[in-house]
Amino acid sequence: MTPAIPAGRYGFHRAGRPVVPTATAATPTIYRRWPSKGEMVLDAIAAQLGDRSIEETGDPLHDLRRLLEVTYERLADTVAGRALPALAAEITGDPVLAEEYRRRFVRPLREHARTLIGRAIDQGLLRGDIDPDLLMDVVVGPSLYRPIALGVPAPAASASAVFDQVIHGARSH
Repeated sequence: MTPAIPAGRYGFHRAGRPVVPTATAATPTIYRRWPSKGEMVLDAIAAQLGDRSIEETGDPLHDLRRLLEVTYERLADTVAGRALPALAAEITGDPVLAEEYRRRFVRPLREHARTLIGRAIDQGLLRGDIDPDLLMDVVVGPSLYRPIALGVPAPAASASAVFDQVIHGARSH
């Protein structure tokens, strides 16, 4: 059974049941599988995001750009992206759910990006004094800031513009 997020739902509590399984199942079955709405939402988001891996080319900046593009594409104007404000509100008050969100979504992206940034530094493509975590925060930040703080999606096309503007300042000269 895979959960789905119906379009037009705006929050865990306001929507009543914002995430429902795609298969017909009784409520007790649903709650045996997902002990909380938050966990069900994480599974639904994972199902919607799909595979976020990229095929590496050996050019760490190209690969970092592609990783950023995939991140934006998966969040831009999608049901998973529209669920982010509600998820952000929910994880603020639920440390267990917050940790699970970070484990499943944040850490894999950061670890991959950190590896690519490290390779770019080693190859002299980025300055050696670049903080990989801060650089990642800056390039991924708009994909989360826009839907959570502004209530609008971060267009997938903006990934390249963000990348170009940020990486330009981080390049080794």
